[in-house]
Amino acid sequence: MTVAPPLELRSIAGLLALQRLPRVGPATALRIALQEDLKAVESLSIDDAALVNAYGQAAEEVELYRTAGVGVIAFFDKRYPSALSEIADPPPLLFTKGNVDLLSHPRQVAVVGTREPTVFGETAAKAISAAVAEAGWAIVSGLAIGIDTVAHETALALDAPTIAILGNGLDRLYPKVNEPLAQRILESGGLLLSELPFEAPAIARNLIARDRLQSGLAAGVVIAQTGVKGGAMHTARFAAEQGRPIFCPVPHGENGKSEGLRVLLDRPGRELCELIPAWKQARTLCARLGARPLARPVARDHLEGLLDELELARDREAVDEQQSLLVPAHTES
Repeated sequence: MTVAPPLELRSIAGLLALQRLPRVGPATALRIALQEDLKAVESLSIDDAALVNAYGQAAEEVELYRTAGVGVIAFFDKRYPSALSEIADPPPLLFTKGNVDLLSHPRQVAVVGTREPTVFGETAAKAISAAVAEAGWAIVSGLAIGIDTVAHETALALDAPTIAILGNGLDRLYPKVNEPLAQRILESGGLLLSELPFEAPAIARNLIARDRLQSGLAAGVVIAQTGVKGGAMHTARFAAEQGRPIFCPVPHGENGKSEGLRVLLDRPGRELCELIPAWKQARTLCARLGARPLARPVARDHLEGLLDELELARDREAVDEQQSLLVPAHTES
């Protein structure tokens, strides 16, 4: 009979091993580790041989990341950002490349938006990104073309820190056209971050899940431009669920690529589920918002107001009503 090795559930290898078991995904792995109870694994009818094999593969995987220059931070590591540990579904592991100290940067703001911005969107993204960067904020975005690229590029131009959160494994970069941008982020002391292991593809499910990390890591979210069905709407939904304030520039004229901004700024929150198909899973959130619009306007000639609100949001993080009850004391992995 194969004897299973002692499994340190809260270690990197332990969390990786748990996720290699049948019917155990990231959320289940983290729940088992939080409870420090292997009985949950036994209840899945997983034999000792499978556990031994999973642990051996996990140990090899840890070495693979080390060799590739990719850091791995477990949920229980003191370096794990508290802002992410407080969201409803924190990743059990974070994969990093670059300056991990940025995860504890005291001021982080997400700047996101459409992949096909108009001149208005690019201008708004550049002006807002410049204002927050010059005020000492780190810019979080998703390395996508369009608004994300403008946000990262503006941060680099102003020597401000920037974090790119990917919806795929760090063994590849998506989109490929932004590989030079990713390299410049690393060379400037920035950070590439993912919750996904090597070989994980940039499919829709992973990219949407990535959006909750952009909002979760930040004190607030700026949506520079989006249509009603734009991907940035996922970030808006996650931000609202996490209690992060959302800011949008006020669009001028009629343009479908900015229609999402109008919805977020002007329509009662309770109508969002009817207006936006992607919000069907957030009926409780829509009801809670009532008549209040979800986003706050950003005036082009008064960006100081945005900075003031971001500071207030940062100061409120310690008492945020969205704090999770699953936050243990952090220890070294």
